[in-house]
Amino acid sequence: MQRTGDGLLLSATDLVAFLECEHLSALDLRVTTGQEVIKQTRTDSTELVARKGSEHEQRYLESLISKPLDIVTIPSSIDGAAAASEAAAATEAAMRAGTDVIYQAALADGAWRGYADFLERVAKPSPAFGDWSYEVVDTKLARRSKPEFIVQLCLYSDLLARLQGLQPEHMHIVLGTGERESFRLQEFAAFYRRLLGRYEGRLAEEFAGTYPEPVAHCDLCRYSEHCKARWLADDYLTLILGVGRTRAIRLRQGGITTGAQLALAQPASRPRRIGEKAFEGLREQARLQVHERSTGEQTYGLLAPEEGRGFERLPQPRPGDLYFDMEGDPFYDGEGLEYLFGVSRLQDGEVAFRAFWAHDRAEEKRAFEEFIDFVMAARAADPELHVYHYAAYERSALKHLMGRHGTREEEVDELLREKVLVDLLDVTRQAMRTSKPSNSLKDVEAFYMREREQEVTEAGDSIVRFEEWLETGEQALLDAIEAYNEVDCLSTLKLHSWLLERRGEAKREFGVELRWRAPPEPYEQSPESKAIQDEVARLEASLLVGLPEDVAAWSEDERGRWLMAQLLNYHRREEKPAWWAYFARLEQSPEELVDDPEAIGNLAPDPESEPVADERSFIYTLRFPEQEHKLSPGGDIVDPVSEKDVDVAEIDDARGILRMRRAQNRAEEPLPAALIPGGPYRTTEQRGALRRLARATVASSIDGPGDFRALRDMLRRRPPRVAGVAPGPPLIARSPEIEQLKQLAERLDESCLFIQGPPGSGKSWTGGQLVVHLIGRGARVGVAATSHKAIHNLLEEVEDAASDQGVMFEGWKKSSGGNPESEFTSKLKGPLITNEPKLENFPPPDHVRLVAGTAWLFAPETMDSTLDYVVIDEAGQVSIADALAIGTAARNVILLGDPLQLAQVSQGTHPDGAGASVLEHLLGDGATIPPGLGVFLDHTRRMHPDVCAFISEVVYENRLEALDECAHQRINAPGALTGTGLRFIPTDHEGNTRSSVEEAEAIATAVAGLDGASVTLADGKTRRLKHDDVMVVTPYNAQVRCLTEHLPVGVRIGTVDKFQGQEAQIVFFSMATSSDADVPRNVEFLYSRNRLNVAVSRARCLAVLVCSPRLLDLKPRTVEQARLVNALCRFVEIAQGVGI
Repeated sequence: MQRTGDGLLLSATDLVAFLECEHLSALDLRVTTGQEVIKQTRTDSTELVARKGSEHEQRYLESLISKPLDIVTIPSSIDGAAAASEAAAATEAAMRAGTDVIYQAALADGAWRGYADFLERVAKPSPAFGDWSYEVVDTKLARRSKPEFIVQLCLYSDLLARLQGLQPEHMHIVLGTGERESFRLQEFAAFYRRLLGRYEGRLAEEFAGTYPEPVAHCDLCRYSEHCKARWLADDYLTLILGVGRTRAIRLRQGGITTGAQLALAQPASRPRRIGEKAFEGLREQARLQVHERSTGEQTYGLLAPEEGRGFERLPQPRPGDLYFDMEGDPFYDGEGLEYLFGVSRLQDGEVAFRAFWAHDRAEEKRAFEEFIDFVMAARAADPELHVYHYAAYERSALKHLMGRHGTREEEVDELLREKVLVDLLDVTRQAMRTSKPSNSLKDVEAFYMREREQEVTEAGDSIVRFEEWLETGEQALLDAIEAYNEVDCLSTLKLHSWLLERRGEAKREFGVELRWRAPPEPYEQSPESKAIQDEVARLEASLLVGLPEDVAAWSEDERGRWLMAQLLNYHRREEKPAWWAYFARLEQSPEELVDDPEAIGNLAPDPESEPVADERSFIYTLRFPEQEHKLSPGGDIVDPVSEKDVDVAEIDDARGILRMRRAQNRAEEPLPAALIPGGPYRTTEQRGALRRLARATVASSIDGPGDFRALRDMLRRRPPRVAGVAPGPPLIARSPEIEQLKQLAERLDESCLFIQGPPGSGKSWTGGQLVVHLIGRGARVGVAATSHKAIHNLLEEVEDAASDQGVMFEGWKKSSGGNPESEFTSKLKGPLITNEPKLENFPPPDHVRLVAGTAWLFAPETMDSTLDYVVIDEAGQVSIADALAIGTAARNVILLGDPLQLAQVSQGTHPDGAGASVLEHLLGDGATIPPGLGVFLDHTRRMHPDVCAFISEVVYENRLEALDECAHQRINAPGALTGTGLRFIPTDHEGNTRSSVEEAEAIATAVAGLDGASVTLADGKTRRLKHDDVMVVTPYNAQVRCLTEHLPVGVRIGTVDKFQGQEAQIVFFSMATSSDADVPRNVEFLYSRNRLNVAVSRARCLAVLVCSPRLLDLKPRTVEQARLVNALCRFVEIAQGVGI
């Protein structure tokens, strides 16, 4: 932002600042216009970054000069409106002349200015220039693209579009590594347009009424000290430890607006949505902080000891104990980089420090290995030592790294299993409260260390310095980070000593004996497990022999060999987080489990219900507060106190009621106060199948004839091998007919065929037709999916097709005793498919031509190559590892599914690509399958063209169309909910995370307005609109409960995953969360493009988005997050607004 005689000049930097914090823009305006003078901070390397950036820019320019290109340089000009206009005019003249490359291009429109490093001519006609147009190329020192780069490119592309009369299709970044990345402007344009409109609107109001709300950018902001002073002056509530954004809102709604008021608050003033125990803790914390703020005396208060918590989490000290701290850059490469592992220990009375550095992904692996080897060597010298750290970051990072790199997995597993890692933050916050505003190590260390004097003093500073190093390469920046890390390790050591002193104080104060944390039970690996592990290691080594060190140089065959090696440990990596979570939950209180999105906490017997006798059992009714969970009746559910299985008969989230069944002879046992998921399912057979595939890959090579050839094709993404069809050209014409698909499937030659079925495209119907056709041609066919429900859905289509075509056969569905959901119920009078519960009867006799089940049926060795085909439905939810395990049963594999609807859920961290679904693996970076690699079902039979157009643009690369008859569909109602297409009901609310009464009330009003409405169907007939024609979809169970309380009976309400495969005339999508700051899990969950796709595409006539407008104003932390919020912005951009 610059001030000139003609007014303000604006740039992309101003847009990025506004995106980070509206108050930042307000301060910029005040400083620029001279209304206020504010002391600002700036980094020492600003000039260095600029110089290094210019050098990188010049290198790229020189690379262009070496080519036969016409290059024009626009002369640099001093700042100012007149000079900028002259440069813009010179740029336009060069464009009209058709110059190949324009360097330092000046773009201007109104107050906006942009200086693109390069404009490159492309062979796409434009209204202004005729046969050509231009696209923006910018050089960046960074090693990976960032959201702020995207905003800048969007502004430049927008200014360019206004000049040439055509929106550029792509925009490009040349990174500091020399890599060039290209982006489709359409994937970000709606997000940019909304940002630009908001900025210009607020600028016109001079950003009136902003307040410095704490945001992620605060740690990096040049005005941070100014805002902190404002918070202190205002006694801002979030300065009180434990009062986050949501609680601050609820406290203010209850009349408590400052920390001092909270310190003096009485129990009766507790807001309804804050629990009694939590409110008392906040009051006490406020008293301590207000006391230090007013007197300068720092204090702490010990908490009453609880068994297994606080000081009882400390193991007995050992002379060889280690003190560990990590530094990571969460922004590196969109996935983060753990770049420094620091560790200290006492040696001969002195503190010795060692640092393990990483500067890129390959070095991250090496540094991780060296650090783990260092710890294991120390343990060999002292097996009872522990590794102390502060907060969960280090433990989580080690788990993540062992999976990401597929190395040191046994060693990390041993450290976790034997509880070698000790988190001193858990000890501190469970044992005491302090008068400090946070539990950060820097704040707590005020009790045992003097104030730091190093150049880097906070974690945010270290990230900034590392980012600067990535751009400049200045060693002094790394030296400052290492010095900071060393002090962190020293502080952790001193904290341990201080906590041991406080432990003695607690024993005296409370008159109790505190125990040291007990060592874990000894673990011994079985000989069978050791033999399997040794074989896996041998197979991995054989598969990896001869692979080039440069990953970028790998062929698809080499990539396939590498992937096969990584998949051998896929199921082990998947089950580890489940076991870690299971054991962690055993140590959590019922109150803590309320916040666990998979468990149910704070269960209590229903005072209004008595146990009901049910044969030899009692049915008990319990109540629970509103919360997220993933438990379901009949599932593997455990009482975390007794670790006994619990038979849950019913869970009613809308009423907060759970019913459980227990044997009458256990009537004296206490009822559970919480329930958690059990451990992971055994995957022994799947692992065995992958080992057999690996043996075949080693024996036959990945591309030779032999066993499991279709699966080896799948590993290396080979086009389908079809008799009589050469690889490369499209397998089938656009808008494929079913007879074409039948012929394609029949002629598969030991290969894999992917049929991508977008919403409403008839994927399951197509699958049924193919299965029956193949059986009719004498083939033996398997049907598989991840869930029995999906299998049964396809089997119904199979029986329907067989009945229509007069094809008779016998099929078996593998069911499980005691699990009614696994049993298939035929709708035919004479069923073709029956249930077979005994696994030992598989493979079945030859006269059984169809077998159906999950991976546990197809993976055993006895099933190897016993089928001609296996059809895997909902393959977007099947991992590449499980697809391969299933595929060992067949010569050919047909994959039905869509990775852009509900995706596979992976718990583990895997090497690159090894954790993908089989469809993600085949698609790579694309959204739709190319015509030469598979079949895309390009017509939907469900959505009106107005709904389909949005889904096609945002999700399916404009390849999906609606059938002509879908255009007849419409809602006939008074008001805005008439007609077809998209509607948006903006609903303001604040502080909501997983539920919103405001949205529920808005939807209830909208549904009430549909009374008397009618719907015109695809066949042109009109009938009355019923309640079950309306579907309400939401991401959260808590919002399901809220909606159920407000909507009439008959309206279908549920989470997104519940409604996949279903449809309705009108679909409401309630997002529930108030803003990106209130997102309870992660941005990717709430803003998931897959979830938006499933929700909107359920609609035949109308799709209605109901959400807080502030969700559209997300500050993306990655380029992918920018894509996600763009989809939401595009919906609103297209939709008709509805006032409720």
